[in-house]
Amino acid sequence: MTARARPSPPGRRWAGASVLVVALALSACAGSSGGDVPSSGPLAVYPRPDAGMDALLEGTLVLDPACVQVASPEGHIAVPVFPAGDATLEADGTVLVWDGEEYRHGDRIALGGGFSPVSGGYVPAACEGLELFAVAPA
Repeated sequence: MTARARPSPPGRRWAGASVLVVALALSACAGSSGGDVPSSGPLAVYPRPDAGMDALLEGTLVLDPACVQVASPEGHIAVPVFPAGDATLEADGTVLVWDGEEYRHGDRIALGGGFSPVSGGYVPAACEGLELFAVAPA
């Protein structure tokens, strides 16, 4: 007789989701330890937290002049929202500098963090309606 894996009880799934919600709330309460949040430009930014989430966003960097995005191989679009002071976009909009690396339009990029709403940050108007990915601090 072979053993079968049982599906997780609904309570366990909710417990995991509750931990995520608490982690998001705690990171939102963390003080900003570097960099100012801008009020314009194509790069989305949020106040720098003391900790981050562990999901992975991988795809192709899209340096749209109005909204920086990451496109997955399946065509899913997400807006990376960087901690203040961790990422910069060159003045001409052709180079994103993050974690000491330079990325150009069409480059593959992998970012740790998590899909979540961002409060207290800046998200370009052109990014409205797209899914936000809060990038973990570098």
